[in-house]
Amino acid sequence: MKVYRLWIPLLLVTVVLVSGCQAGAQPTETPSIQPKYVPVVSVTGELLPETWATLSHKAGGTVVEVLVEPGDTVSAGSPLVLIDTTDLELALTTAQQEVAAQEALLAQLRAGSTERVIDRADRDHAFELAQAEITLQVKEEQLVQAQDQDPETDVAAAEARIVQLQRQRVQVAAQDPAPQVALAQVEMERAKIALDDTQNEYNKALDRPWEEQEVRDGWAKQLEQVKLNYRAAQANLDSAQNVDRAHTLSLNVIDAQIAEAEIVLGQARSAAEAYQSTLDILQREIDATQLQIRYLNSWDNPFRDPVSENEIDQLEARLAQAKVSVSQVEQQLREATVVAPFAGTVGMVSVRVGEIIAPGQQLITIGDLDTMRVETTDLDEIDIVQVSLGQEVAVTFDAFQDNVFAGTVVRVSPMAEPGTGGVNYTVVIELEDLDPALRWGMTAFVDIETR
Repeated sequence: MKVYRLWIPLLLVTVVLVSGCQAGAQPTETPSIQPKYVPVVSVTGELLPETWATLSHKAGGTVVEVLVEPGDTVSAGSPLVLIDTTDLELALTTAQQEVAAQEALLAQLRAGSTERVIDRADRDHAFELAQAEITLQVKEEQLVQAQDQDPETDVAAAEARIVQLQRQRVQVAAQDPAPQVALAQVEMERAKIALDDTQNEYNKALDRPWEEQEVRDGWAKQLEQVKLNYRAAQANLDSAQNVDRAHTLSLNVIDAQIAEAEIVLGQARSAAEAYQSTLDILQREIDATQLQIRYLNSWDNPFRDPVSENEIDQLEARLAQAKVSVSQVEQQLREATVVAPFAGTVGMVSVRVGEIIAPGQQLITIGDLDTMRVETTDLDEIDIVQVSLGQEVAVTFDAFQDNVFAGTVVRVSPMAEPGTGGVNYTVVIELEDLDPALRWGMTAFVDIETR
């Protein structure tokens, strides 16, 4: 947004005193004074080093040491972060061994094959041929066994098992003891009523001393008999409930067996679906082994042949490739230490010891604080046309409200960048004086004189 800031000097007004007593006096005109102002474009910006970088590691890995903290001053090439190199050292050893092996093969090839080398090649070939014949025999036996083990038999057996269990469940469910439990509960209730009534009559008899002892004895005998009947009813109910629980348990067991049988059936069907694939795979393995045997039977020991230039060229190419691998691993080992690309101050450390970092992950941010400058952040496409190289700039910061830093526009971006509500253009301002108290990332308020 464009703002016009006015520096208005004191307006001197000349007051002309007119004497009312003089006849024919003429009034004096008041001079017109035009205000002086300087048009400016006011935007915000950020204080940044001209030279700064966010460092990462190309391959990633485990951090074993962080050598700097925010605020540390480092020189170009100073180590900042160390990455674990155990795997790289092992890879280097392997690559070096491959170089040695290729050098030995090349030397041997150039020297020509000895009888010992020729005999060893013959033995290796004979062993390989014997192994192929054994493999062929094993695969053919596996194919015969697979053909004899038709999985459809297992499918039929699993289906029959499920039908059997389902019938068994129907039979067990038909033997529901619930009616017997209900009947036993009724008998128990009747016995309880009879017991309560008899006990009541016996108590009444005890309260009538005028009655004969024989009456009380009769009620006592009847009470004992009713108690026996009650205990028998209770035992009958317990037995019926036990039978009911056993019946429920039997149904649960059968349901579990049915579920297990259904799993077995699913497995059998899956095996049946894979059966033909298994036969095809075995047949292809047999065909491949037969081809291998035919090739081995036609093999001629190449060590008996004179060395050709083509063979030497091939070994030299493999040796060169092995040496390239060694160089690559050595380069990776060198890059395992993240170093400062230039002298500066560490602004941020974004990694800890023991952390596993990804390739390209931000680790360290450093910058040259001797080259601090302001870069605008919200200069829009309307105001950019008013800005050009060499224009004078006044910069303020919230932390230094009483100070105005003079600067000059030293670069205007030719291309817009996406911003909030539209596009923005970056303008770089170089400050004439740098206060040591200024900090990287401070928000700057910029007035660019566009006169």
